[in-house]
Amino acid sequence: MEIKAPALTTFYVYLTSGCNCACQHCWFVPERQSMPLGDDALLPLEVLRRAIEQALPLGLNSIKWTGGEPTLHPRFKDFLSLQEEFGLDGLVETNGMLVTEELAALMAETGVSRVSVSLDGATSATHDHIRGVEGGFEQTLSGIKALVTAGYDPELILTLQQSNIVELSDFLVLASTLGAGSVKLNIMQPVLRGATLLDEGEGLSVQAILELSSRLQGEWAENFDIHVQLDVPMAFRPLSSMISGEHAGACGISHVLGILPRGDYALCGVGQHVPELAMGVIMSSDLADVWKDHPVLEQLRDGLPDKLQGVCSDCLMKSACLGSCVAANYQLSGNLLAPYWFCQQAADLGLFPDARRMPSQDRKFE
Repeated sequence: MEIKAPALTTFYVYLTSGCNCACQHCWFVPERQSMPLGDDALLPLEVLRRAIEQALPLGLNSIKWTGGEPTLHPRFKDFLSLQEEFGLDGLVETNGMLVTEELAALMAETGVSRVSVSLDGATSATHDHIRGVEGGFEQTLSGIKALVTAGYDPELILTLQQSNIVELSDFLVLASTLGAGSVKLNIMQPVLRGATLLDEGEGLSVQAILELSSRLQGEWAENFDIHVQLDVPMAFRPLSSMISGEHAGACGISHVLGILPRGDYALCGVGQHVPELAMGVIMSSDLADVWKDHPVLEQLRDGLPDKLQGVCSDCLMKSACLGSCVAANYQLSGNLLAPYWFCQQAADLGLFPDARRMPSQDRKFE
């Protein structure tokens, strides 16, 4: 039976593979790019224009600008104008170091509705160590302040690790003081540089992350006046907060396609270094055919959620969660339908909540 392709609502646009940081946990950019960036590391404007024109009939209504560091692209302002021309909603993911008041105002004028800024510590010593740039903390704070001046209440993103967990309460106070609207705490992915850090003991264990989740839902929820989301899979989130929308945030992989700096379509940014997840050169491909017929997308549509494996096969949240992060699952296993590593580790340790699994007699995985 042919599976109908869903609407393609969002492009994840990786404007450049380069970055002005060298984050020790990065799982998208294997190596720091030298400056200035070569042409193969910068997405051409006309390539994205062609992709947008072909995507509009398929349902495109939004773009997430990411990278690398999107503001590093010398034509970033032109890309924002392109977004405005087609009336698309925008989300910018940035380290904030190059965001000025002028650029923040332009984002608002061209239809960027949300901005997420990576800030990995409450002090310059911690943040600059993690991100590999001396003075980066102050530059990022300046960017956040520019965004607030332009009317944004940016989301601040911190990737949890041993070196910054000790100052997390100070970080939440800082985020509130800066005018951030929310904080997202990311779990370090065990891929590329993140895998090295975890091997060195810099990551947090599954048990430690779940203990932090309990604190955030309990005592810390009363102590801080800023919304905090710990990016644990849906099986570990309070049901009440998901119903209210407070802790929404599934990947949405069924409605998303990535655009790589070199001008390819891809599942997402990991297509930069996982060739089988790239899906064709934009300037010579028909997007409708790619979206409808590419084998990777066909496999996902056929397999999600019912053919997910491991503990994900028995999870009551699988229809919403869809395996949490298919890209990470594939990088770790070579299998698009493999279980999410965090959930599988939790199950192996006896920490996966029974209330979020099928009754034991109906389970495929034990």
